[in-house]
Amino acid sequence: MKFIDTHIHLQDYKTRYATDIINESEKIGVEKFICVGTSPQDWERVEKLYQEYPQKIIPAFGLHPWYLEEQDEEWAEQLDAILERNPKAWVGECGLDGAKGREIKKQEEYFIKQIEIANRRQRPLIIHAVKCQHDMENLLTQLPKKSIFHSYNGRMEMLKKIISYGFYVSFSFSILKNKECQEIVKSIPDKRILIETDGPYQSPIKGAETYPKQLSELAEMLADIRKADRENFIKLIYQNSKDLINE
Repeated sequence: MKFIDTHIHLQDYKTRYATDIINESEKIGVEKFICVGTSPQDWERVEKLYQEYPQKIIPAFGLHPWYLEEQDEEWAEQLDAILERNPKAWVGECGLDGAKGREIKKQEEYFIKQIEIANRRQRPLIIHAVKCQHDMENLLTQLPKKSIFHSYNGRMEMLKKIISYGFYVSFSFSILKNKECQEIVKSIPDKRILIETDGPYQSPIKGAETYPKQLSELAEMLADIRKADRENFIKLIYQNSKDLINE
């Protein structure tokens, strides 16, 4: 079976080297990684991995809502510059997070700027959305056609709106803890469902890091929830991932 990990932070692993994870990927059926940066502090590491593995990695550069306070006024210019020199790069991870107690209006300002950059450069957008339903709803019409709500673990009510706009929804292991898990997983249209590790985060095992080799386990669990044939479901999400990256 073949997989594409549609959201991973290869630069953040503590227990293994990113290069080892990438080099062993073919043996475990993982063909590509969308390697996601979250602030200017890690964009260079993502870019370096992409330069070393251009056939394996699709880089994404964004400013995550957790890290707004650490940035200077030039962050948007820096983002635009790194996208300019990496024409295949995506925008993200960016978005809104109401769980961290940070001021949503400020988050919205930074998020809208990244939406504008993604639209202007015609790049896919990777979205972090946590406990921000009302604020996110107001922005749905502004998002690029190729927007991905990563590691979705929100409410069914919000999901219906996301689906109505035709955006992609990606699941990590975190969805399995959602009280509406069954309904949410079953509701995604076949052509819009993706999977990811969000590695090294979102492990099903407390205190452990998540690895790409676990994608097959996650896919099988989601297939069972959808009452789908496991092999056919894995082929479906692989094809969706290829469609997303235009391959």
